[in-house]
Amino acid sequence: MTTIPTLTATWHDAIADIDPDGWNRLCSGRDVPFLRWEWLHLLEASGSVGSGSGWQPCHLTIHDQGRMVGAAPLYLKAHSDGEFVFDHAWAHLAASMRVRYYPKLVGMSPFSPVTAYRFLVAEHVNQAKLSAAMILEIENFCRRRGVSGCGFHFVTTHWGRIPESLDYKVWVHQGFVWLNPGFTSFDEYLGGLKANQRRNVRRERERLARRGITTRCLLGREIPESYFALMYELYARHNERFGQWSCKFLTPTFFQGLRNTFRDNLLLIAAFEPDESIPMAMSLLITDGDRLYGRYWGTWREEEFLHFELCYYKPMEWMIRHGLRLFDPGMGGVHKALRGFVSAPNYSLHKFFDPRLHGVMESTISEYNQMEMRDIAALNSILPYKRRG
Repeated sequence: MTTIPTLTATWHDAIADIDPDGWNRLCSGRDVPFLRWEWLHLLEASGSVGSGSGWQPCHLTIHDQGRMVGAAPLYLKAHSDGEFVFDHAWAHLAASMRVRYYPKLVGMSPFSPVTAYRFLVAEHVNQAKLSAAMILEIENFCRRRGVSGCGFHFVTTHWGRIPESLDYKVWVHQGFVWLNPGFTSFDEYLGGLKANQRRNVRRERERLARRGITTRCLLGREIPESYFALMYELYARHNERFGQWSCKFLTPTFFQGLRNTFRDNLLLIAAFEPDESIPMAMSLLITDGDRLYGRYWGTWREEEFLHFELCYYKPMEWMIRHGLRLFDPGMGGVHKALRGFVSAPNYSLHKFFDPRLHGVMESTISEYNQMEMRDIAALNSILPYKRRG
C-alpha cells in the first residue's frame, strides 16, 4: 500500500476485492459498459481473464478517507493477444535488442477495442492531477516489479492528453463507426448512398430473403435461455476458422454469465432457415443509451451476405427504429467501408522503461502514425455516400 499525499493507493489482483458500488460510482453516463465492475468481474469470474489466460488483473484504486475517488482497470500481460493493439513488431525489436518485453502492464477493457479507456475519477476531484498521480504510482509499481512498460489502449481523446504530457507516446489505430443523424428508416439511409452501392445492399438482402432466411432481433429478456450456450458454440466455431489468428478468448461460462449480469444490455440477432426453429446464425451486440457495439457472431453454415445482414444491416435498421445514434461495429476491413462505416482514428499511449526502446519509439512513432492516417484517408475515400452540394 502506497500513499499519494493525503490519498491511499491500493493494488488488487482481483476486481472481486473492490467494492462494486464504489467502482461504478466513478463511471459516468458517458462511459461504455465494458468499464463497469460487472463486466470486468464476469471476465475474471468466468476464467476468460486471470490465471492461465495471460491477463493477470492488477487493478489500482485510490481512496480518500475511506472513499474511493479513483480506479484504473489494469492487467499484467504475458503476451499481446486480445488487445487489438498489434505491438508484435515492438516485441520483436525488444528481443533483437535483448530487452525483456514481457510482462507489460496494459490499461484497457480486455478484448474490447472500443474507444473508452480512462482512469475512473470522482467528479469532485481534479481529473488531471489525480490521473498524473496515478500514473506515477503505476510507473513506480512497474519498476518495482520489473515490468517492461505500460500502455493505455483505446483511450478517450480528452483523457489521453494526460499521459501524453508525461512522455507517453501516442500510437494511432484505424477503427470504424457509423453515426445515425436521425434517419426514419433504413431506406432513408440507403437513399444517401451512391446508386451502385444502394443496389448492392438491396441485392444482398433480397438474395437472403429469396432463400427463405428470416431474422429476429431479440433484446434482453426476449432472448431464450438456450441461446446463450448456442451463442458460445457459434462464437467458438467462427474463431476456429482462423487458426493462429483466432480471437477466441471467452469461455462458455462468460456467455452463461451474460444471462444475469448484462442481459438488459444484450441485443441478439438470430437468422433462421425455412421451417427451422433453431438459429442457423447469430450475432451478439451490446446496447447502452444511444450507442450500439458489435461484439460476436457465428454461423453453422456459410451463407453469402449473411454476415453483412446480421452484423451491419440489421443492427443499423434496429438502431434507426429505436433512435440510437452511434454504432461501433468492431474491428474489420474494407468491406465495412464499402457499406458506409467511416474510418476514424483510435489511440493508445505507451512508455517503455528501457530508455533505448523508448527512444526508438519516440523517433519512429510519428512515421507509423502518418501511415495509419493515410490508410484511414484511403478507406474514407471509398465510402459509398453521394457527394453533397
